[in-house]
Formats: sequence, C-alpha cells, structure tokens
Amino acid sequence: MYKLIGLLLAFVLTIPTAYGQQDKKAKQILDKLSAKTKAYSSIRTEFSYSLVNKDRKINKVQNWKLWLKGDNYRLDMGEQLLISDGKAVWKVLKGDKEVEVSLPTNGEDALNPKNIFTMYEKGFKNKYIKEGKVGSKAVHIIELYPINPKSKDYSIIRLFIDKVAIQILKSEVIGNNGNVYTYEIKKFTTNEATENGFFSFKTTEFPGYEVNDLR
Repeated sequence: MYKLIGLLLAFVLTIPTAYGQQDKKAKQILDKLSAKTKAYSSIRTEFSYSLVNKDRKINKVQNWKLWLKGDNYRLDMGEQLLISDGKAVWKVLKGDKEVEVSLPTNGEDALNPKNIFTMYEKGFKNKYIKEGKVGSKAVHIIELYPINPKSKDYSIIRLFIDKVAIQILKSEVIGNNGNVYTYEIKKFTTNEATENGFFSFKTTEFPGYEVNDLR
C-alpha cells in the first residue's frame, strides 16, 4: 500500500531535475516545477482519485486530502488516515477503530516526503508530448517512462502542468494490468501554519481506538 500511495501522490508535489534520458523542453519545465515546489514551507491539497479498468468494469472515484510539512505528513483517504511526524507512522482504521503504529518506510517508492521529492531522479525517460487543456487552463503534457519497465507495475506517468502557475493539475498512471489511476487537484494551498500535534496521533482525537504498536 505504501508503495502505491507514494508513487501516485508524487504528482501532487514535484518532479526533480535529474533523469536517465531527457527531453530538453520537458526538463526545462520540470526544473522550474521542482524549484518552485521545493520553496514551499508546507503544502495542503485536496484532490480526486479515480481507478478505471475497462476490461474488469472498474470505475471508482474518491476524494483525498494531503498535508505536508518537512518530514511530516497527514493523508486522509476517508476510511483510512495516515499520520507521520517523521519518526513514526500511525495508520488509523476508522471503521475498525484501530490504529497501527510503525516506523517510516524507506525506499524509492515509500510514502515519505523526502522520497516524494527524489523518487524520479533516476531511472526514467521523459518526453514533452504537446500543449492541452485541463478545464479552462492551458497545460503542458509530459510523459515519464521507466527505463527498466519490467521492474515497475506501470508503463507511463502522464503529467498535466499548468503553463502559467507551473503546478501539476492532473496526473495519469497507466498500469501494466489495465488499471488507469487519475489524480486531479481541486485545491492547492501553500505555506500554512498548522497546530501543534497535527502530525502525530492524539488519543483525544480518536477516543476508544485500539492501538497496535508494530515497531
């Protein structure tokens, strides 16, 4: 689960500047996107997530919320909530009234702000496809392809980048199993203050929950 979330949430943030094989125009845009996003002290975003597989007749849509500040994050996926202060991760299962505590996951696909800002630095080719539209906004469309596709469970990551704001508006991940994951930004707010303890689990916020420490 962490691997999938880390991969698909990366579009919310940035694509770093070093790639295995580079398209000059795509690189210039991604460099600007990376520099701008890394300058934010915090990010709060609301976005829709859809999973479509026509062959299997799957069409699911959810709305997620993500807060990021340094190594801290809070990801609200409705029935599940992930909270981390950089030292521990709390997975809150609202339906079961349970909390699982674990250590932060390392690795290039892990859900960790450090990895999100660097996970695409190696192993990808990129290509500028064309200009297009997302709603009324003009966008650059750029595709990323893993250099070693056999090691990944997806073949293409397609980014739709606002030409004026230099911000990702939408991302599509094309899975090898026919799944198409689409994430579209609804709100994007930066440099907000957060209350103390927002990025850690508080029993007063979830009274009566059973806590399982797996560290």
